[in-house]
Amino acid sequence: MEHHPSWAALARETLGMLPTLVGADASRIAADIQRAIAASSRPGGVEELRRALYADVRVRTWIQSRPDPYEERSTVPGSSGYEGLAGKGFASAVPAPRYVCKTPGCTSTDTWIRGFMGEPVPRCSVCTRVLSRETQ
Repeated sequence: MEHHPSWAALARETLGMLPTLVGADASRIAADIQRAIAASSRPGGVEELRRALYADVRVRTWIQSRPDPYEERSTVPGSSGYEGLAGKGFASAVPAPRYVCKTPGCTSTDTWIRGFMGEPVPRCSVCTRVLSRETQ
């Protein structure tokens, strides 16, 4: 994963929102995020920070619902961000791949949509296995 200046800023903003987002779990999650912020300058530290931010489904949902201030394109809330090319005769938008937990017995309702090719697939918030591509 590339180092993006927004990960550390997003982590600091998330720390302020934790009591509202997760209630009594705020101190435990804050400690994990603060450790990951401190480690984010090391090789692989940004991925550790992303995992800490996405570890709890409530925090992950809040993060994913926010617009990215570093994102250059403008998307409609709730859309996948993929658009067809302008002009006559071009194909329509390509659906973005969706990922879900397919582990037998896992009670997770996690759903994740890949925003761009090469973006790492997150782990399930319940069983911690990597989410699988949803078959359509």
